[in-house]
Amino acid sequence: MNTKSYKDFLKEIFPQHKQVRKVSLNAGFSCPNLDGTTGAGGCTYCNNNSFSSVAATQSSLLEQLETGIKNVRKKKKEIGILAYFQSYTNTHAPVQKLREVYTPVVSHSDVAGIAVGTRPDCLPSQVVELLAELNKAKPVIVEIGVQTANNETLKNINRNHTAECTRNAAKSCKDAGLAITAHIIIGLPGENTNDFANTANLVRDCGFSSVKIHPLHIVKGTHFAEEYQKGKIKLLSLEEYCKAATEVIRIVSPDTAIERISGESPSDMLLAPAWSRDRNLIISKLPILCN
Repeated sequence: MNTKSYKDFLKEIFPQHKQVRKVSLNAGFSCPNLDGTTGAGGCTYCNNNSFSSVAATQSSLLEQLETGIKNVRKKKKEIGILAYFQSYTNTHAPVQKLREVYTPVVSHSDVAGIAVGTRPDCLPSQVVELLAELNKAKPVIVEIGVQTANNETLKNINRNHTAECTRNAAKSCKDAGLAITAHIIIGLPGENTNDFANTANLVRDCGFSSVKIHPLHIVKGTHFAEEYQKGKIKLLSLEEYCKAATEVIRIVSPDTAIERISGESPSDMLLAPAWSRDRNLIISKLPILCN
């Protein structure tokens, strides 16, 4: 089976650049299940410091951007810059505030486009309209935390949204001409191969342009870390994860680009599984990516 790489997807979006790299940004937003809008405590598996290099930064947005551009272009000056609003929920604010945050970044001469990390329940029509407006100036990719199609799991991990929210958000963004990326997790407690396949079907049926596939991994500072240390969470083995990921890729391909197949938390924050940091090892056990 032919699979589509994220590199090929980016070439479609940014044909003027041979290579495009992300620069992560923290715009100072919160999340609706952190600040009390829909809940408190955040997602049971999530610690932003474990996956975002700028989650704890005190620098201004444009300072982060300039530093990121400089680091990316140390060796190749011609690399296109995809400014990635990564930390927390980057559409969780009034539209005027979002406009004030996005516009200077979109207007930056070195920025080819932006990627906006968010949740499916934080994409009301006014926000989608703003993103569509910005998309006319430079490409906008909306990255949506889907995680799973199982509503019971979504409740148990304190997401406080449903799979129907994902369907509605994806349709709204697609109708507005926006490219969309799904984030999903394989191995959430209580889920099995049928759940993983159902999540893949959701990604495919919603027409996501690309997908980030992550194994459940346990990081410090989360509710799941406490549960894992008490022996209440069983993680997938490398072989089990690769088998499940292969099936997910088979379902979503060839129309959905595969951006990631692993999660890479810092070693001082990762509790388990150790193999989740070895992307090359995972790829070696996923021949579907090479066929």
